[in-house]
Amino acid sequence: MKIMERDGFGRVVDVYAIYWIDGIRYHLVIPYEGYHGLMIVTAAESDLIDPSIDGFVLRKTSSGNDMLVYWAAEQGDLLDRLIDPPDSEAVAELKRRISEGRKA
Repeated sequence: MKIMERDGFGRVVDVYAIYWIDGIRYHLVIPYEGYHGLMIVTAAESDLIDPSIDGFVLRKTSSGNDMLVYWAAEQGDLLDRLIDPPDSEAVAELKRRISEGRKA
């Protein structure tokens, strides 16, 4: 899945997780090269560029809500490490997993 933030820069970014709270869709993205984690962008703050969710896995959040997580971020504690606080080593691990590809 890809979105374009409505922040004036027109960057198209990959989405690594999607979740919903009170009917609002949130995307977790790396907003630009060199950013050291994931940032939240709401559906209202972005335009959907590529709606494909191939490679996403359905999970539950800690509060019991549904969340779609990209396969490379869903194993172990990587998603947590990408979020709070942002971690450059976690971003490097995510990129490594993506470059190596999904194992069957």
